[in-house]
Amino acid sequence: MKVAYDLGWVLEGFDRPTWKETPKAMRLRDEPEALAKASADQLAHALTICVRRDRFVEGGLNAVYESGLQTSVLPRAEVLLQEGT
Repeated sequence: MKVAYDLGWVLEGFDRPTWKETPKAMRLRDEPEALAKASADQLAHALTICVRRDRFVEGGLNAVYESGLQTSVLPRAEVLLQEGT
């Protein structure tokens, strides 16, 4: 979690409860092909939801890890980094 904060992947100042219920957020969570096309901002929003959830729900981050969402973000982040976005 510290690395996510340090690298700027945990965002401040957006309406997390509303965003996580949007169709785009749900697609990123539920559809690997949507996550594979996500922008850097979309990844940051998704990771912020995951990290902040763990603050309020014990074991929340572990559940995200077990679902595969957290590790699915890494390949997309690597592509974006290589593209310079």
